[in-house]
Amino acid sequence: MTSRKATQTLLPIEHAALVSIGDGIVIGDTDGRVLTLNRVAARLLHLAPDEAVGRPIATLFEPFSARGRVTIAEAMKRLYADPYSYGQASRPAEIIFEIGVRFIQAQLSPILSEVGEFMGVVIVLRDITREVEAERARSDFVSNVSHELRLPLTAIKGYCDLLLHDLAGQLDDEHLRYLRIVQSNADHLVALINDLMDISRVESYRLDLEIQPVQLDAVIRDVADMVKPQCDQKGLRLTVDVEPNAGPVLGDRNRLSQAISNLVSYACHRTPEGGHITLALSSSDEGVQVSVSDTAPRFSSQDRSRIFQPFYRPEDTIVRDIRGTGLELPVARMLVEMHGGRIWAAEGKDGGNTIAFVLPRCTDLPGEIIYKKTDASGRQYTILVVEDDEDIAQLISLQLRREGFHVLTTAYGEEAVSLAHTQDVDLITLDMMLPDISGIEVLHRLKSDPATAEIPVIIVSVLLPEQTGEAGQEAADHITKPFAFEKLMESIRRTLEAKRERRISSRVGR
Repeated sequence: MTSRKATQTLLPIEHAALVSIGDGIVIGDTDGRVLTLNRVAARLLHLAPDEAVGRPIATLFEPFSARGRVTIAEAMKRLYADPYSYGQASRPAEIIFEIGVRFIQAQLSPILSEVGEFMGVVIVLRDITREVEAERARSDFVSNVSHELRLPLTAIKGYCDLLLHDLAGQLDDEHLRYLRIVQSNADHLVALINDLMDISRVESYRLDLEIQPVQLDAVIRDVADMVKPQCDQKGLRLTVDVEPNAGPVLGDRNRLSQAISNLVSYACHRTPEGGHITLALSSSDEGVQVSVSDTAPRFSSQDRSRIFQPFYRPEDTIVRDIRGTGLELPVARMLVEMHGGRIWAAEGKDGGNTIAFVLPRCTDLPGEIIYKKTDASGRQYTILVVEDDEDIAQLISLQLRREGFHVLTTAYGEEAVSLAHTQDVDLITLDMMLPDISGIEVLHRLKSDPATAEIPVIIVSVLLPEQTGEAGQEAADHITKPFAFEKLMESIRRTLEAKRERRISSRVGR
């Protein structure tokens, strides 16, 4: 094998080539240490070139975000464990990092000799800040359009659900079918807007993950319960096959649930009536694997290479008229890759198809994770609904009263602050766009005043969580319009239960 000392010696033309390249180049040896780097790489990494040589490559990325350091550590671990899985055998591992306000793209590839001997690694660094800023401008446009669509959709969906709940037994079949068509199309538009927003946020690096140890077996069972009615409606048999002790992963539980749900929903759309879908969890050499197998028409080789592209549909007549957003698989792919995993499609063992992804296993799990269920309290709570859209305010109020809450409403921020001081308010739902002062100002005034600081606030707005800034982090939760009322109700119950437990703890502490 070539020695490190021999590989450190560069010919003058090789050195000149490294200096002339516009991208940053870092070359490492088989032990994971820096052999050389050019001036561009040193500038991007805020290092002196001479100081970097001989250091472990991982230490070069200390200025990056915590998530970036974890991601590149995992990528390098896999590259050194099996260098032949990268480069010639596949595309390079590509990672995006943040250093302050700069965005750096890193591509990791093995260096292989003509006879396939592993000689080291090369990392290509490129400043993509301008591309990210351009993508964010496009994302802002998509966000603004979606906000304008969310408000009327919230009212359409809410009142349609209300009519179906109250009048289902009084309407004839024809008018009931009309209402369900409205409901179905409203749900389809909501799903489409949500998927577009997720893709836009991922592409502009604005989708933040709440990383923690996650047991995927619990997530898979939750997803199976959620999609079972969709399968039952089509006469599909859904099987869950979970390998015990597959191990936890590090990730955002809600986003991983979304990725798995997208895969199962896509399989449900494609599988003909009477078919079979299997949702499985297993361990593999790479980590923890989730797979969804179906009995739908098999993808062609061209389809398998393109199904993760937005709005792509396989060219088979059976599923040409599938009702879906066309974004289920692209969103799932982006979420999986954000977690440092990979996703692929393959032929099923017994016909049909299998779409699977694998995530790195979390080896440092600090104890068992327990998800405690919460129930509404027996006493009548008072909830203040702050909402400037009269239709949505009436809808939320009506449904909350049906759940047994006492409800106060206002469309104005100043009045909301006053009511919080003069009424015995247990919780506030707060819109961000009010006619007098902003929702952010209301939240700031409530939390900065000891008399109202303990009142939990749930933001209910077309604004996304990252658009409320640091001030929005003082809220107990954030519900994005349009929303299913069950989601708001679950958040209210959970928040009130947490408030009750805090009060009990404070009394015991005395």
